[in-house]
Amino acid sequence: MKTSSVEKSRSSTVTIKLDDIDRSRIANLASAKKRTPHYLMKEAILEYIKNEEARQNFIKVAESSFEHYKETGLHITLSEFSNWVDQIQDNPNAPVTECHK
Repeated sequence: MKTSSVEKSRSSTVTIKLDDIDRSRIANLASAKKRTPHYLMKEAILEYIKNEEARQNFIKVAESSFEHYKETGLHITLSEFSNWVDQIQDNPNAPVTECHK
């Protein structure tokens, strides 16, 4: 038997309990957007997941950067960073200030 190299992800049902007011709000939004309540809820959940994954990644990178700073003392000042941000407005390829102790 031949199998596809691309597996189709399986869907499963998830139950969420909402009060009548929230269900009504979702139904009204779905109607206004010409979408189903299911579509809106799925999109909201996927957007939340995307944002939280980005937030968790940001925290991980920040913690790693702080550990690196504690080990090496290398840094740039807020003023140096602000100047660089101003420079990249005019020149997107402006080099970032070198880290120093």
